[in-house]
Amino acid sequence: MKKRGAKGKIVGLSAALILCVALFVFLFVWFFGASYPAFFGGAKEEAKIPGLADGISPQGLCPVPENADGYEFAMSGYMADGSPSRVYLIGKDKNKYVTFTEGGKDVTTHFGGVTCTGEELLIASGKTLLRVSFASVLGAESGAKLEAERAVQTDFNVAYCYFDADTQKLYAGEFYREKNYKTNEDHHLTVNGETNYAFIYEYSLENGAIKETPDKVISVRALVQGIAVYGDKITLSTSYGLADSVFYTYENSLDGEASGTVTVDGKEIPLYRLDSSNLKSALTAPCMSEEIFVRDGRIYILFESLCNKYKYFVRTRIDSILSLPLSDL
Repeated sequence: MKKRGAKGKIVGLSAALILCVALFVFLFVWFFGASYPAFFGGAKEEAKIPGLADGISPQGLCPVPENADGYEFAMSGYMADGSPSRVYLIGKDKNKYVTFTEGGKDVTTHFGGVTCTGEELLIASGKTLLRVSFASVLGAESGAKLEAERAVQTDFNVAYCYFDADTQKLYAGEFYREKNYKTNEDHHLTVNGETNYAFIYEYSLENGAIKETPDKVISVRALVQGIAVYGDKITLSTSYGLADSVFYTYENSLDGEASGTVTVDGKEIPLYRLDSSNLKSALTAPCMSEEIFVRDGRIYILFESLCNKYKYFVRTRIDSILSLPLSDL
């Protein structure tokens, strides 16, 4: 009996040792085995992401006008502790942030995206885009509160937004994930066995104001965190959790024939699809890519991977806004 007991202990210890070694190998490969040569080959650091030590979860990114007192970007995000969400102005050697009130109450919503029309900043907040004059943000002290107002009301939670200065078109889109970020069933459209799960609305500006009803609806895949519309291309930033991000680039056919119509605000709106029929390329990247924009032949990318909420679990922690040539997509 003693011999059997000793043998059992040896077997148990051996199994535990094998398990520990396997776990060590897995963790080593997980944290140090990630490699993205196609992504990092032409990547360039543009600016450090501010507010990470304060608990911000970065979500939105856009360029600001060139004469913005040395600031180059605006970044939106929500706070892990539930305090008012922030928009940062980011320069090469300085940053500042502002928070917002709506109707006198602090805005603490997700702040999924931000974009700038030149005159105004637009911020994705729940089912609305909030607006505030860019001049007021530029002139405010860091930490100031500014009153915002609703620019447009949608019928979905706005996860990201993008303004194409060349065409003066605004895009606002939703995020879909089956388990915890569902979208309206009417937005799930299947063609040739391929299902898209989310909508992006394209709006026109009229006398500087956003028209209440979209001009076009774009049907897109799941997990979209950002869109960039530029010339004859459209790129989607897709990610969720610890899985790799993917940037999908499509032919821009928004000036072509629509594939159908959908009803928005009681009106029939032309529908366009981004799917395998017009997909040009897909670039794999580190996890947690967020909003993107295109300027001067480069795509600029914001990542959430170094926020306090996730930084201890991700393999590739990115503390900077990165850009890469459009030719790398």
